[in-house]
Amino acid sequence: MTANNINTATVTPVEGRVHIFFDDAEIASTLSAVKLEEPGRNPQIFVPLEAVHPGILEASETRKAEPGLGEAHYYTIKTLTADGPDEAWYYPYAEGEYGPVRDLLTFGGDRVKVDISQV
Repeated sequence: MTANNINTATVTPVEGRVHIFFDDAEIASTLSAVKLEEPGRNPQIFVPLEAVHPGILEASETRKAEPGLGEAHYYTIKTLTADGPDEAWYYPYAEGEYGPVRDLLTFGGDRVKVDISQV
């Protein structure tokens, strides 16, 4: 690897409204989302906690270390029809190039879908 090929993360605002769906039901919507892009990884969309509908998230005991981002803290998504254990998480100690995603939520799992609509 040469010095010109250093892996760096970029965080950019998402243009439009981000809608997060779990089991085909919208659980979050915001105009304040950001996208994290890292070489070799799929982009991740992050939203503010206040964008998530109240009563949907339950804190989990799960913690995982992520290179560059620090420790991930997880939530279980709970709706009337389904639970998604550890399918939402955030990085309370993200710093440096990852600082803009600190305390913002991202989502994953087979039942999670992210849509972006124009405003």
